[in-house]
Amino acid sequence: MRPQRGYSLPEVLVALVILAIVITTTIAMFARRQQYLRESSETILVWQAIWNEAEILRRTDWKDIKSQPAFVSDTSILTPLNPFVTKVEVAPSADDPNVKNATLTVLWEFDDQHKIYKRNAHLSILRSDTGGSNLW
Repeated sequence: MRPQRGYSLPEVLVALVILAIVITTTIAMFARRQQYLRESSETILVWQAIWNEAEILRRTDWKDIKSQPAFVSDTSILTPLNPFVTKVEVAPSADDPNVKNATLTVLWEFDDQHKIYKRNAHLSILRSDTGGSNLW
């Protein structure tokens, strides 16, 4: 009798299970990669809009800096994130009346079920009244 050649059924099944795990992990990794790329692109857009607004705030006279329900700058860059909310909160410093703390906020990725925004970005800026020009 000649020796049998080939693999037994349990060996083939183990090899298929290992192959299935590798393929599933690879597909899951690519799906997660797409999510990370989308989130990074959104974050870049948000920070660009925040910096645009910060530049306007920087050039505004100190006495005219006030809270606003939305950004003054053009937010069309944020259109892919609809719906989104922008706001500027300005509060005087507790330590010095010649200093204002401005917080620029963007909220996006609204969760209809929980009625909240899942993602947000904030930038806080201190503006002081130097008595000079409106540049920092």
